[in-house]
Amino acid sequence: MEYSELIRDFLDDAETHLGLFDGALLSIEKNGYREEVIRSTLGPLHTLKGNSGMMGLESLKDYVHHVEEILKKVVENEVDLGTVIDVLFDSVSVIREVLRALGRDPASRPDLTEHIMVIQERLRGTGGVRPRREVDLTSYLGTKTDTIKVDFRRFDDLLNLVGELVIYKTRLNQIGTQIRGAVGDKSLFKELSGGLEFMGKTIAGLQEGIMRARTLPVLHVFSKFPRMVRDLSRLQEKEIELTFEGEETELDKTVIDELEEPLLHIIRNAVDHGIEDMQERVRKGKNRRGVITLSAGQESNYVIIRVSDDGRGIDAESVREAAVGRGLLKPDEVYDKETVLSLIFSAGLSTKREATDLSGRGIGLDVVSRKIAKLNGQIAVDSVPGRGTTFTIKLPLSLAIIPALMVETGGKVFAIPMSAVDESIKVREEDIHVINNHEVIESREQVLPVVRLGEFFNIGVRKHGKCYLIVLSRAGRRLALAVDRLRGQQEIVIKPLDETFGKSYGIAGASILGDGRIVLIADVTAFWNQRTVRSEE
Repeated sequence: MEYSELIRDFLDDAETHLGLFDGALLSIEKNGYREEVIRSTLGPLHTLKGNSGMMGLESLKDYVHHVEEILKKVVENEVDLGTVIDVLFDSVSVIREVLRALGRDPASRPDLTEHIMVIQERLRGTGGVRPRREVDLTSYLGTKTDTIKVDFRRFDDLLNLVGELVIYKTRLNQIGTQIRGAVGDKSLFKELSGGLEFMGKTIAGLQEGIMRARTLPVLHVFSKFPRMVRDLSRLQEKEIELTFEGEETELDKTVIDELEEPLLHIIRNAVDHGIEDMQERVRKGKNRRGVITLSAGQESNYVIIRVSDDGRGIDAESVREAAVGRGLLKPDEVYDKETVLSLIFSAGLSTKREATDLSGRGIGLDVVSRKIAKLNGQIAVDSVPGRGTTFTIKLPLSLAIIPALMVETGGKVFAIPMSAVDESIKVREEDIHVINNHEVIESREQVLPVVRLGEFFNIGVRKHGKCYLIVLSRAGRRLALAVDRLRGQQEIVIKPLDETFGKSYGIAGASILGDGRIVLIADVTAFWNQRTVRSEE
């Protein structure tokens, strides 16, 4: 096995062991000292120490050994846990930084001599005031890996399904041979139809099995944030508890990996903007400890993730004023709450007068919106001043196979990801009006801009008196996409476009239909940019 594979396996195991250690420390801090919890961490640490030695990381090995010694002294009542808990939390951060450095440069050999001396000084009581650590939010996310641990029974199920598929394939081949000699025998056609039906069910089961093998519980990403919330709340002198709901809900690993950064920004904002300090919460009659809740659940082919806090909420008027100041809204027009709140996802918009180490620069939620859109998902925000804020993220279960609405315009067929579709309606052309040279339509007491798919892709538009409008939603903002016909909903396999095709503005990929035709998948985020393919040329 090559060194690159060894270091990758080492990092995978190290992240697991470090996560167990970090989780145990959080449990102790929350629930109090329990000897069995301390002892449960010694095994993972010992394994991490041994693996470090085998990889030639002697300095890391020695550092982990010193951390082990602290835990042993705690178990043997030679050291009070309260005097070393911060040292132990710091040790997790140090080890995590080493793992990240190895992930970037596997040939590096970090020197932890100074960190070992810090541990020794703190144990002797000569370390002085604990230095304030600089906050690096990305360090809480750990390292991304190319491996996934799967219950072996899932692969047994896959193997059984593949075996059935081979049997039905052979059966169909035999039936096809017989049909060539007896075309007029209707019973053979009936048997062929039955065989195709069985094969369809087996293929569907095979698809489901493979997708299950690629999934992880969302706890895999949720578990990265308790430590971050703990550190940030202490930094801001707040009491904040992070709770989970539905953490066993499963998502494709590729979605899990991309979900880390959006959740980091949202949770960071909840700590910095949302949860009040203890004195303010007591004055308001709230519990001095704020609560941030991460929840997940499955609805049809989607996973819904919510990040809620019981903090001060978002002041829509402050958002409106900030938006007017940046020219995003007109000062003399009235906007509903949903429209105003959706603007917090705009680049550069912030209601904070001064930026801090954590937020206030107006870039975090813009990143969130773009990341979620990249995942063919949606994000919305709801807030009640004085009671809290909830961010709701809607994601497809997989990035490889998605449900799509097939539409036709100008004789061309396109696929629209269903994750962005709110509804579809049939309207008359006279129902579409022009305001300031832009087409709009009134729907559900809201004026929506209209984008004609044919004009967008410069393939021509023929008005037939009636058309279909697909209402799309993104980060609380809605628009209507005009097409000639609806061709129904179906699952499609996303295929990325090769760079040799040149610019692909407005196209997220392609797929192959059952009849062999290629259909382009629209990138719905492009419809909000008020550009057309023609202007790109």
